[in-house]
Amino acid sequence: GGDGEAPRKKKKKKKKPALDEEGGAAAADDDVDDGDKKPAAKKKKKKKKPVDQSDGQIEAHSDQVQQEQDNYYGGAAVAAVAAASTAGAYQQDSNGDDMGAERKKKEDDYNASYYDGNDGDVEMAMKNNGGGYDEAYCFEADTEIMAEIQQDNTVQVDESGGIQAFVAETIEIDGDDVGIIKSDAEIEAEEKRKYVKYFGAAVCCLVVVVVAVAVPLTLKFTKNVVNKTRYVSDPPTEPPSQMPSIMPSGQPTSTKFMEIVDFLMPLSGNSLKVQGSPQYKAAMWMESGDMMPNSRGGTGLSIDDAGFTQRYIMALFYYAMDGDNWVQKQGWLSEKSECEWFGIDGFSAGCGSDGIGGCIKRSDFEGDYNKVCRLSMGRLNNLFGEFPKEMGQLEQMRYVEIQDDWLIGTIPTELGRGWRKLHTFLIGGNVMHGGIPSSFANNEFLGTVFIDRNNFNGTWPTVFDTLKNLEWLDAEGNDFTGTLSPGIGELKSLRIFNINNNSISGNLPDTFDESNLMEDFEVAYNKFSSTLPESLGKAKFLKDLRASGNQISGGIPVSYYNLKNLEELYLDNNRMVGELPQTYEPFYDGLQELSVHSNMGMKGRFPVENFEKTLRVKVIELHNTEMTGQISENICGRLDPNLSYTRLKTITADCEKIKCSCCTCYKDGKIESTYP
Repeated sequence: GGDGEAPRKKKKKKKKPALDEEGGAAAADDDVDDGDKKPAAKKKKKKKKPVDQSDGQIEAHSDQVQQEQDNYYGGAAVAAVAAASTAGAYQQDSNGDDMGAERKKKEDDYNASYYDGNDGDVEMAMKNNGGGYDEAYCFEADTEIMAEIQQDNTVQVDESGGIQAFVAETIEIDGDDVGIIKSDAEIEAEEKRKYVKYFGAAVCCLVVVVVAVAVPLTLKFTKNVVNKTRYVSDPPTEPPSQMPSIMPSGQPTSTKFMEIVDFLMPLSGNSLKVQGSPQYKAAMWMESGDMMPNSRGGTGLSIDDAGFTQRYIMALFYYAMDGDNWVQKQGWLSEKSECEWFGIDGFSAGCGSDGIGGCIKRSDFEGDYNKVCRLSMGRLNNLFGEFPKEMGQLEQMRYVEIQDDWLIGTIPTELGRGWRKLHTFLIGGNVMHGGIPSSFANNEFLGTVFIDRNNFNGTWPTVFDTLKNLEWLDAEGNDFTGTLSPGIGELKSLRIFNINNNSISGNLPDTFDESNLMEDFEVAYNKFSSTLPESLGKAKFLKDLRASGNQISGGIPVSYYNLKNLEELYLDNNRMVGELPQTYEPFYDGLQELSVHSNMGMKGRFPVENFEKTLRVKVIELHNTEMTGQISENICGRLDPNLSYTRLKTITADCEKIKCSCCTCYKDGKIESTYP
């Protein structure tokens, strides 16, 4: 065209197949002139190689239409559209004339087909030729290079000579800007590869997350479970490095530490080499943590100092009993003398500078003045751990109190050997087990022992029979078994004996005499099966007798009638028989609490008149017995809540047997009514 004429797209001719007489597509003749065939335009102006068609098909040719590069996308986006050439078959009849004319007319009509282009788009239309062909083929070319329809560069025609329709869902542009149509199988395979890649990446991320969470949790919850045993290495043989390490090593190998370990080895053994043990921590503190000034102008004691071992033992006690969590720990592991630490200091002479603090009088002291002689940690101070056996070295120990805390383990034998001057040992309300070591036997000073509310077990310790100065023994609430030896009744100084709530069986000791000082004799809720000891009636100071919950038989011994100081008598839940004293006896003078219920062998009249004469009675429990009688209104009047010292708090009876208007009434062992 001229300079002012818009460029036109090159026309592509389509040959329409000729029709046979029946309107079907005629097969192409082998004599068709090669000149009628239009080669398709290829990218880079390469010719497509024609492919012969067999039996009624002619060759199809493809043209590509090249467009301007799409500047809107910066020339980067290229799309290809297949350009198809319509192949028409010319059929010649035997005459060749009429058919030739008709063929000429159709060809002219076909060539009259027009093309319109708009912004790089090409539209190709074929007019109706009246022979049943009104098909139109429209193609769009949005890219610079049009894609090939098939890899073999040919257009497939069907049996009627028409182009086979197909839909390409995916067209990929290769490196030569040639459109590649992928088959469904290829697309599916590529998608599978993508899914496998994405799934693998997701699994890797999940593994990383699980490891990141699991490792810290594992370290946290196994920190206090796994105990790693590490030992102090031998003294270093290589010269030290020129640069100091940033953090101290796990196992100190300083000369001083090794000297401390060697010095304390006979006392603490290999525990000193176990990192994290109380002995190891105490030795470490003595080596570098003790800030107490020494005589050499520095801090900390050396193994040559007289108080080195004692200070080590008290530091060991701190670590063994979880000292960091104590409620009261004033002064512990400070620069002060151990004699000034909480629980060690006191208000009398001994183990204190210039005679202040401690528990030992100067006149009674032998040897070094600054010796630990008391350890009074009180109650509920949150101590937790086992007694270190090394504490047996504190031979001046007189007083130990650690109650209602968390002492565990057993009592070390070394304590009995070393604490020969101990007079008070209070460890009630802990969780210790085992027995009482025989090493405590024949201790001439031990007078008060509280081992109640623990888990001590085994047979009853006969070591108590040897403590001639024992005054108070409280072993309630343990698991002792076996029997009591007669030696308990022979302890002249014993005033309080409490073994309630154990499993001791056999006979109660019957070896008391007039010289005994027994005030409280409590053996309730065991398995004793004897009678009440007759000789106990000689205990003129007896105030409290508790024998409930056993299998004791017989009646109340007559010798008990003279126990004028008796205030509490609990004999319930046994197999006792007989009756209460009918005459007024000293027995009733001070009686405040009487419980004989659940002894079906108890019978006779309840001597109500004897209780009217005493104003101190607080408890009367008579139910589940065979006793009879009547409770007077005078006694019922003592239930008045406005009364104080003389108020009667509890009165029970089988009201069908004992008439009572104010009792809690029982019937067949169950409460029937209450008052008020």
